[in-house]
Amino acid sequence: MKKLVLSLLMALCLVAGVNAQSKIAHVNTAELMNAMPEMKEFEEKLKAHENLLRKQLEEMQNELQTNYYAYLNDTISPDAVMEIKKKKLEDLQANIQQFAQTAEQEMTKKKETLYLPIYNKAKTAISEVAKAKGYDYVLDSSEGLGVLVVQPANDIINDVKKKLGIN
Repeated sequence: MKKLVLSLLMALCLVAGVNAQSKIAHVNTAELMNAMPEMKEFEEKLKAHENLLRKQLEEMQNELQTNYYAYLNDTISPDAVMEIKKKKLEDLQANIQQFAQTAEQEMTKKKETLYLPIYNKAKTAISEVAKAKGYDYVLDSSEGLGVLVVQPANDIINDVKKKLGIN
């Protein structure tokens, strides 16, 4: 029993010794990502795609409005024709709602598609700098992510920016 307790105590000391040697750094990934030149292109492409979808939606809404006013001002068509026109207006409105939902999903996918390569580039650079500097862990010190206290000496953002060629 004494040997078991002694063995456990030695194992704990060994683990504590290994943990004491871990080096931890931090980097504000939000700041890093905003400093990357690719983010400007990302924002431009995303805005252009959003404008394209918005223009299509506005065209559909204008068509609905035009058809609605034509429906309201039609005083000579028989009831059967008016019912058909009413049904077409309802269908057009449903298409607009469906398009708006699809456009929102498409924007989310487009954002992910454009953002992922930039994020991966930053993550790779962070990993390479951490490895070169001998850090075992790198925490994200962006605001709101739970890191409460950081030491400026352990901030590797300038090294990562240098690795990425950002001034």
